[in-house]
Amino acid sequence: MSTLKVYSTSVTGSREIKSQQSEVTRILDGKNIKYELVDISQDNALREEMRAKAGNPKAIPPQIVNGDQYCG
Repeated sequence: MSTLKVYSTSVTGSREIKSQQSEVTRILDGKNIKYELVDISQDNALREEMRAKAGNPKAIPPQIVNGDQYCG
């Protein structure tokens, strides 16, 4: 199985983004699905990587990628 990556940010003022990030990780944890949490606030290259994989130059977290397949 490919590595599941969840792109998120630890630095946001948006309650909606915080809520969505928490919901995604809560669901994955509840289903015992292993994933790598990638904090895009640590490096602009990670933000650009997330946006490239999403195919959207304005994508915001959370975003989920399974290997090379963008999931949403």
